[in-house]
Amino acid sequence: MPQLSRLSRSALSAWVVAAAVAAFPTWGLWCERLDREEFTRTHGGSDQIYGAVLLYSHGSTLSPFAPLRIDLEAVMKIMEDWAVPAFVVLLGLLACLGRRDPGVTGRRVAGLLVLIAVLELLAWWYSGRGIYGETVPLSGAGGFGTVAGGWGITQLCLLAAAALVFAASRVVRPVIGEEPGASRAGTVWRRPAAALVDYLIAVAALGVVVGPLWSLIGLGSGFRMGFGLLGQVDLLQVGTDLEELVILSGLFLYFWVQHALWGRTLGKRLLGVRVIAARTGGRLGAGRTALRTLIFPLLAFVPGIGLPCLLADGLWMLLDPEGRVLRDRWLGATVVRDRVRDARPQT
Repeated sequence: MPQLSRLSRSALSAWVVAAAVAAFPTWGLWCERLDREEFTRTHGGSDQIYGAVLLYSHGSTLSPFAPLRIDLEAVMKIMEDWAVPAFVVLLGLLACLGRRDPGVTGRRVAGLLVLIAVLELLAWWYSGRGIYGETVPLSGAGGFGTVAGGWGITQLCLLAAAALVFAASRVVRPVIGEEPGASRAGTVWRRPAAALVDYLIAVAALGVVVGPLWSLIGLGSGFRMGFGLLGQVDLLQVGTDLEELVILSGLFLYFWVQHALWGRTLGKRLLGVRVIAARTGGRLGAGRTALRTLIFPLLAFVPGIGLPCLLADGLWMLLDPEGRVLRDRWLGATVVRDRVRDARPQT
């Protein structure tokens, strides 16, 4: 059994300061929101104008990045409202005070903070704060210049917190013994990257194939890319709308069939990871794979609680002794690199 890692006073102070720095943007956001609400009560808002433009245009763009930026904004709004970066730092600190290797934990927390900083910038850049939001390109020299000029206090705070955490992880005495779950090394960043690839594939299929076909047979407007994926489906009312049922069924089959047969989706194939049973090292099984699919990604379509639950599920890996997310811990699954797919994970 590994010994508890011991943080020096300087390392502990760095973690605490990092949590405060990471929470600063949320504090500023709350203050700004109060001012905005006061302005809206006095002068009215412009969000209704943008919503009307999307309504009458039916989100006609065919770019798979259009729903990504809208869904990304919904996720980042939750992260800002609930000071998720600060919680990430605090969970990392608790992990370091427990059984986790402070070096590994510090690198993971620092990487998550940098990722959040970049995603927050993209969400701000593409957010629907104006009528011309649809015309901003996702790539190109002009788009790169816009991103380069968009760095603000939020990014600076998150990067500063990441630097503090990384520095603190370098000055502590490492945990004696190898961290459990060595076969899962290198999967932390590959998992969200694979999920992003699967998201783009699913959205492209819905927008380019299912959407036009749905309109052609006269059953409705189908999938509208300009609205985002999360905004078009309500899992609690899916039985009242055939379009929503088709979208959810397609997503479920995409993830469930591939995981049940091969343990990996197209995104996981590209990133070189797969899902296996933690005890046997074999396939997870159709039943547990179905439950895993219902949790992710379909839980995201439950309004109000879906996205926060998925965030909590992902952050669990910072506290889990084997670095697994909560759904994998519950279902007895784990994600490993393909090069070690035949190795039996340590328990």
